[in-house]
Amino acid sequence: MNKVLKGLVAVAATAAMAVAGFAGAASATAAENNYDITVPSTDSHTYSVYQVFTGDPSNGTLSNIEAGQNFNTNNTKGKSAAEAAADIAQNTSADTDNTARLAAITPYVDLTGPAFGEVSAANKLSAPAGYYLLKDKDAVTGDDAATLFIVQVNGPVTVNRKADKPSFEKKVKDVNDSTGVTTDWQDSADYDMNDDVPFQLTATLPSDADNFAAYKTYKLVFHDNQSAGLTFKPETVVVKYEGTTLNTESYTLDQAPTDGHTFDITITNAKSVNDADGAPITVAKGGKFTVEYKSTLNENAVIGAAGNPNEASLEFSNNPNVGGEGNTGKTPTDKVIVFTYQLDIDKTFNGGTPDDSDLPEFTLYKFDSTRNDYTTNLGKVKITKTTDGKYTASFKRVDDGKYKLVETKTPAGFNTAADTTFEITADHDVTSDDPTLTSLKINSTDGNTTTGTVVADVVNQKGSNLPSTGGMGTVLLYVAGIAVFVLAGATLVMALRRRNA
Repeated sequence: MNKVLKGLVAVAATAAMAVAGFAGAASATAAENNYDITVPSTDSHTYSVYQVFTGDPSNGTLSNIEAGQNFNTNNTKGKSAAEAAADIAQNTSADTDNTARLAAITPYVDLTGPAFGEVSAANKLSAPAGYYLLKDKDAVTGDDAATLFIVQVNGPVTVNRKADKPSFEKKVKDVNDSTGVTTDWQDSADYDMNDDVPFQLTATLPSDADNFAAYKTYKLVFHDNQSAGLTFKPETVVVKYEGTTLNTESYTLDQAPTDGHTFDITITNAKSVNDADGAPITVAKGGKFTVEYKSTLNENAVIGAAGNPNEASLEFSNNPNVGGEGNTGKTPTDKVIVFTYQLDIDKTFNGGTPDDSDLPEFTLYKFDSTRNDYTTNLGKVKITKTTDGKYTASFKRVDDGKYKLVETKTPAGFNTAADTTFEITADHDVTSDDPTLTSLKINSTDGNTTTGTVVADVVNQKGSNLPSTGGMGTVLLYVAGIAVFVLAGATLVMALRRRNA
């Protein structure tokens, strides 16, 4: 019989577990053939142990196979323990992958009755030689995956958990309009109001082949939650696998999910998706699904250090025992932040003050690298007088970059202020779980990172006085005019005398 069972080598089946090598010769008494099943101290899970077969150990295999405590005597194939062992051996070999091996043996396991025992890091289990199926005793939740695997016990066995699961991250790109530089995907960015902000969600599938193969279907749900300062643009959504765009039938977009998120994108079965032309895509272990989309920075965007968070998480199949149908876990939330700033104008008047009903207006232009000029009009503001007598105005929700401030309405009696050019620069964490705004400047002058404000100083000069009526200039003109008149008269008299002589 031990030849029949050579196909049942000591392995961990499926994605969630693998069995460590056996630790030498038997430690139990020869009479009982009992061996210790142990779990490493780093493993916090407790496993239910189901005894499928028992037998006599011999050179790494079992002979004299008998039904274990949890052998399913009512199996659908109607086979005895010995016949079941022969059936398993016939349908597996040394080259059979762990998933297929598990599929061959699980029909003969009764999981409805009491388990043979339990094993955890704190409590080892002593068991006779045989074949055992181990599964998580408790439901697996959160960022974790359940397991189902088979252990051959013909010596002391240490079971090492290998619960593979997907990983997830959210990123944003930063674009500087003035320099034309676009960053790679990172954890923070800054933008002007009405700018479109590009985001990316990435789900990386389990890298263990047995893990991914254990699932009949594999569900992925992208949950995205944006702050009030960002307006989601559903028409920009593109879902890809390893750079290949999926057709819209491969996923669903829910713009009003009941979970309170801004939107959810569900791939019901990541193992069965098609490209934009409808052709099937081969999805493999470790593959990456990405969701790219844009949101607009709007008038509700928070200015300064608090920024505008955009958070997301991934829900994923976490139980191969049910084929990935209905059992899911969820990754921790990943956050990126979009910052925006405020330009304050500090206006002063040299040589007097204007009438409060005739205060100046300013238009802000941003340097456009594609046109090599200050061509982007960010709007106009009017100076107001504060209760403490200061003159000020603000451009809210501006980005870093190069700017030109132009006075487009000048108070009566004052000269138009010269155009003011300046550059706003900012530094923020680009690789952080919780990005912060670390520096904000206008030219070389520090701004306020907490409030996100920088200040531009603009001065209006009083106009020069021209000569007034009755002034010295007018008198001189009069004198010169009289002198010309007298000279002309004298010349005329002399001419008449010569003619009459």
